[in-house]
Amino acid sequence: MQRNSKRDWLPYWFVLPLIAFLFSVTVFPFFWNVWISLHDTRTTNILRGAPFVGIENYLYLLRDPMFYHSLHVSLYFVVGSIAGQFALGLLLALIFNRYKRVAYFLRPLFVIPWFLSAIIVGYSWMWMYNYNFGLINSILRALGLNPVHWLNDVTMAVWALVIANIWRGTPFTMLFLEAALKNIPNELYEAARVDGATSWQAFRYVTLQLLRPAITINLILVTMWTFNLFDTILVMTQGGPANATLTTAMYMYNNAFRYGLFGYGAAITLVMLVINAGLAVVYFRTVGGKQYA
Repeated sequence: MQRNSKRDWLPYWFVLPLIAFLFSVTVFPFFWNVWISLHDTRTTNILRGAPFVGIENYLYLLRDPMFYHSLHVSLYFVVGSIAGQFALGLLLALIFNRYKRVAYFLRPLFVIPWFLSAIIVGYSWMWMYNYNFGLINSILRALGLNPVHWLNDVTMAVWALVIANIWRGTPFTMLFLEAALKNIPNELYEAARVDGATSWQAFRYVTLQLLRPAITINLILVTMWTFNLFDTILVMTQGGPANATLTTAMYMYNNAFRYGLFGYGAAITLVMLVINAGLAVVYFRTVGGKQYA
């Protein structure tokens, strides 16, 4: 009897290390972050104990104009990125889905940016944007045009980041939508042609309608990833010039790791977590088939 009892517990002992690992990288960091956000944790007092301040960090965040500025920059960055990635990704998905031989040769090349780390992408585009010897300005000079201060101009900097992020993120959208296109039966297009539908009408009323769930899921995922992105921005602009590219993720990083304000940085992190949780709820409802938006 005792031997059977030990045998019943054996599977749980095998799973226990995995549970402990997941707890150490998810649950514990969350509560630790909450604890830090409720204290005035800085590099000067982190070892000797930070004073408890309650929700003071959150109240300061609500009064902080730079936080709202970072949300504004994030909005531009996210909307510009997802619009470009969706437009190019859908176009490439339609081309590759229709022309199989073209897809066979070109798809691997278009997928390469997605496999590169954000740090490598940041350095690559930073060199291409270089004012003196960057590839883009060299092309502009060859065409008789004036070079552009891509990363040093307050107007151009955020759009330079958007272009770099579109280049890296488009392959994911392309593959995601191409996979969804393959699930659309050809009989629907044949029926549309029999009914006299033009190519545009078939695309609008057949393709787009049946792609809606995939498009929704893709847009939510890309929005979450883009909103949380900071490593490419850290490499290329560090939030400058004049805070023109200071996204919320970058603002959190600066407060916590550049200025040593760990408590305030933790508060910003939890606000970002709430935003991501809202997007995650929409995502799971969409995947679960309860809602298509």
